[in-house]
Amino acid sequence: MRRIMLVWAVPLLMLAAPVAGELLMRLHTSYYYIDGPSAAVLAGQLDQKGPVGSDGMHYAGRTRWDIQWKFSSQQQGTTCSMKEVAIAIGIAQTMQRWRGERNKGASGLKALWTKFLDALQRHEDGHKEHGLKAGREIEAAVLAVKPASNCEDLESAANTAAQAIVSKYQALDEEYDRKTDHGRNQGVNLL
Repeated sequence: MRRIMLVWAVPLLMLAAPVAGELLMRLHTSYYYIDGPSAAVLAGQLDQKGPVGSDGMHYAGRTRWDIQWKFSSQQQGTTCSMKEVAIAIGIAQTMQRWRGERNKGASGLKALWTKFLDALQRHEDGHKEHGLKAGREIEAAVLAVKPASNCEDLESAANTAAQAIVSKYQALDEEYDRKTDHGRNQGVNLL
């Protein structure tokens, strides 16, 4: 008789575990345009037209991410536990395009431009990766929140954990930019 009860108990426990939804990620890239016949002119336009960072300075590119989390809890008797978690990550990248890339500039300038773009994309992808990692960590943290005596306390603990992770990755983004000089140490430089 004990074996039969164990066989039935395992599926029931599996139903009680919180369920993670599929991580939803939306990437949007917008562009601004520059034009010029030399690296110096292009670099000047990047400094004038590039997206503005949180410090008020213009940069060649920018990546911002935003994470939203949603969860449902369930009160059973004197215990409230997490039922479902869904995470949505929005990533917005602003990059540039050189209008005269195909028609203007010597092959040396075009090669320099390609190298610059590759370095910039790698740098911006580092910021994107911070947003994705933060989303995964939030999902794991919210799922791991211990049951509480009421759902209000459970939801407060989940939101506190999620917000702490967002703050952690925002600080990592800032440190990444300081360490790489906003990508310049990674090759994001035309001059």
